[in-house]
Amino acid sequence: MSRSSLPPLVLGTRGSPLARRQATIVQDSLNAQGHRVELREIKTTGDRILDIPLANINSQALFTKELDQALLDGSIDLAVHSLKDWPTEMPPGLVIGAVSKREDPADAFVGHPGYSGGLADLPEGAVLATSSPRRQAQLLAWRPDLRIEPVRGNVGTRLRKLAEGTWAGLILAAAGLKRLGMQERITEHIPPDIMLPAVGQGALAVVCTDRNEDIRSLLQKTVHDVPTSWEVLAERAFLRTLRGGCSIPVGAWGGVQDDQLVLEGCVASLDGEQICRSQRTGPVSEGETIGAELANELLEKGGRRILEELRNPHA
Repeated sequence: MSRSSLPPLVLGTRGSPLARRQATIVQDSLNAQGHRVELREIKTTGDRILDIPLANINSQALFTKELDQALLDGSIDLAVHSLKDWPTEMPPGLVIGAVSKREDPADAFVGHPGYSGGLADLPEGAVLATSSPRRQAQLLAWRPDLRIEPVRGNVGTRLRKLAEGTWAGLILAAAGLKRLGMQERITEHIPPDIMLPAVGQGALAVVCTDRNEDIRSLLQKTVHDVPTSWEVLAERAFLRTLRGGCSIPVGAWGGVQDDQLVLEGCVASLDGEQICRSQRTGPVSEGETIGAELANELLEKGGRRILEELRNPHA
């Protein structure tokens, strides 16, 4: 039977422009190898709750749960997620079938249309918008005078709120802006010595059921990028050891150089007054060990106290 006569694979995606663009990237990779793919839009809890900061919602699967269920009940064959949104503990029955080649993992400063300076030029007490505890903590560790305000919505909504408001700027993932063709909106990439990105930022996870070996094999041949998978494996081991999620100010950035993996990570308090940061290097084959060892190092250096205070603020 020819590939063209087979039923199309059904790929689940959230409905935002960025989510659909990311799903299209995977669809195009599969189409290029002769595999037909149709997209199916599924609304998630994170898409429905737009008036509460993500850190205040007690869930690590805000943007994945409904897609997970669709995979498990067989209504879709694949799902595409920003890897930074995917919980470190895999739901039973599901696996990451492939990790895409990573787009720019850095965070980006997007200045107000009326502001012509860079991040370092912000006046004292300037207001920046982000709902990410990780971004807030690292910004305040760098510039305690800054004021941070929350913002929700898709990329277009956030950019509109910036243009219509009085914030000096907002912080977004560079990868999302680039995938949407909005790279010209990036005022400045934030260097990693100021802000480490979220675990997995810039990479896409293509998820399927663990029982579908044919799809897993197909994804490995068409979508999977080995160097990126080494990087994010170490980053996710780091986060898993810290027992962190989107509500915890944790950053990590792995990079592959020849056969060596360099992993840098940090844990910070929300006000930026406490921050633990370190780096580990080792063979790419030992990524999970490197991630766990780096996390344990930071826990011993004060990260455990920071995380305990975050999890039990009234203790």
